[in-house]
Amino acid sequence: MAAVPGKPPASEGIRAIRAVRKVWSGVEVAAIDVYSAGEGRVVLDLTGSRSRLGVLLQQVGGHCEGRHAPGKPGVTRNPGARFLALTPAGMPIWGYSDRISYSHELALSFDSADLSTRLGEPLRDDVDLAPRLWLSNERIFALAELLSAEVVGGGEFGQLYGESLVLALVVEYLRAVRARAPASPKGGLSPRQLREVCAYMLEHLSAPVGLRELAALAGMSQAHFSRAFKASTGVPPYRWQLHARVERAQQLLLRADVSLADLALQLGFGDQSHLTRVFRRVVGATPAAWRRVHGRGRREP
Repeated sequence: MAAVPGKPPASEGIRAIRAVRKVWSGVEVAAIDVYSAGEGRVVLDLTGSRSRLGVLLQQVGGHCEGRHAPGKPGVTRNPGARFLALTPAGMPIWGYSDRISYSHELALSFDSADLSTRLGEPLRDDVDLAPRLWLSNERIFALAELLSAEVVGGGEFGQLYGESLVLALVVEYLRAVRARAPASPKGGLSPRQLREVCAYMLEHLSAPVGLRELAALAGMSQAHFSRAFKASTGVPPYRWQLHARVERAQQLLLRADVSLADLALQLGFGDQSHLTRVFRRVVGATPAAWRRVHGRGRREP
């Protein structure tokens, strides 16, 4: 694709994109897999004529973030973890990542007037439809996982199930944004503290990491650190580290023919069975099944 002078390309650094779509309650729901072309940056223009609620459910290698321009940094609260972002219709939005290998996103595209009618209540531009580059909500993530599975499965549980999930996710999002200000959560870690703590956990994925050492690294008491970390990331430290280990496992499964036993040892799991149990709980599939679908040996989508 030839770039227009003075205008960023619509995509950069992408090897393949696989998307499966369904429409329920007037909302287009897409389960999107993006595979990068290498180790560099990945840029994808996500601007659309309808409002877009994107829920990033998996990141393998590096991190993803939403940006209003490719060269303007967005918000990276919790590198490697899940987050969601809303963009009003017509507003420029770019997906940006650095050193990413694979990402999985659930994207809902909708007409705000039509959705307002279906909900039976007006949607406020300054709250409900306000642009947000980062939000963490476990209930929304759980609903998004179910909805993603239903899209990929071709709507096997029927229209009523799909419509119910879509409306439940939208209502949960509205509840979340109406209950909080769009600013950063109060009492969280500073960007430097969060960066250093996360880097430390990533450097010690194969070893036990205690709350005491993380709190000392941030210069806080253990209780204060636990509250501040969750306020900044939306999850407690143990869950962040667990997801980081699984994310690193996914990265290795994509790039190398490593045995699951060696993988468990490298990442601090007790054994292969422990790795498999945790991986399945976080990802929804066993490591072997996930590698068959996403590994380098699979046929290009």
